[in-house]
Amino acid sequence: MRSTLYMFISLLFLGVKHGYAQPLVFVAEDLPPYHFSDKNGNAAGALVDITKAVLHEAQLQGQFEIMPMARAYHELQNNPLALMMSLLKTSSRASQFTWLGQLYFADAYLVSLKGSPHHVSTLNDAQQFRVGTIRGYSSARYLQSAGFVEDKNLLLASHYQQLWHVLFKRRVDFVMTNTLTLEKELKNSGYSALKVEKKLHITHFPSALHLVANKQIPNNICQRLAIALQSIKKKGLYQQILARWKLKAPPKKMTNPPSNTQHLLQPVPI
Repeated sequence: MRSTLYMFISLLFLGVKHGYAQPLVFVAEDLPPYHFSDKNGNAAGALVDITKAVLHEAQLQGQFEIMPMARAYHELQNNPLALMMSLLKTSSRASQFTWLGQLYFADAYLVSLKGSPHHVSTLNDAQQFRVGTIRGYSSARYLQSAGFVEDKNLLLASHYQQLWHVLFKRRVDFVMTNTLTLEKELKNSGYSALKVEKKLHITHFPSALHLVANKQIPNNICQRLAIALQSIKKKGLYQQILARWKLKAPPKKMTNPPSNTQHLLQPVPI
């Protein structure tokens, strides 16, 4: 207990003006072109480049690691120097971490097999069909709150391979998923992305992906990162990086920092 307290106090009083004595650790899953390991085993991708620009703007140091999502999330929860480069903010996660600002977004869609005769223009229309998603995901809670009922018009899979399997076996008519992981999930499940099509954009589903910090990282470090992220957006560097990776910028309505980071943007001594 005493050693843990000593470590935390040390983090607070190290020379943060010119950087951290120990580098911050930025983690993410392998998800090209957003963040992935290149042929040399180094972290690369659009969000890696954006995060490096944030670090440069904030005059801080960091290292990058690409790992499976479950391990990355565990690192974020347990490593006091860890940050994740793209995490969807949900009600259950909101109080667990420090949310520094939006890095990108993941549009949610109802996806069907290509050539499916089923057409929907609203989520309410989809209630006459069978929709699948993954148990425990925020998408499952979202569909249930919209009136979908398990064993009636909602099928909850235990993992994404099972989810795509039930779609291709026509046990469901639609799958609710996001565009970031669509192609990777299908490929890993043994299916072609050319065999599916997006049918309905779920516009009200939370889709902003945030830069998130472990709560033990001192507030002044989080503040510097949050301010730096807003700064590179104002300067246009953020947009330039996305353009270089041929990615579109997030919709303007999603570019405001999440509500519990507003205090990080207030000037305090650093």
